[in-house]
Amino acid sequence: STLQFLSLASTCCGNVQVIMMICALLLRDTVLSHLNLNSTGLSDDGVTLISESLAHNTNLTSLCMSGNALEDGSAHEIAVTLADKNSIQHIDLSNNNLTSTGMHVLIQSSTVQGQMRRLE
Repeated sequence: STLQFLSLASTCCGNVQVIMMICALLLRDTVLSHLNLNSTGLSDDGVTLISESLAHNTNLTSLCMSGNALEDGSAHEIAVTLADKNSIQHIDLSNNNLTSTGMHVLIQSSTVQGQMRRLE
């Protein structure tokens, strides 16, 4: 596949079937570099599934999940993925329900990871 940029921003793609399709894309698409899931109704459970798929994707550099009411559990899932993943350079989690605890976990993970250039 040659899909490099996928934006589903402001769509209702937070349901399980759509999340599973995104996960399948992440697992098989070796050129996808930017994924925008801003304001999609994405849940913490959806982030868990996506994070598990990201563990097998080496080319995604930008992940945007702003405006989804995500909580600290999502920050933890992403942090675990970041600790093992070098390609992600930009994550946007603005306008979610993250506390300072969730942001601290992300900052620590991005410091260990070393490739992060932008964390929102």
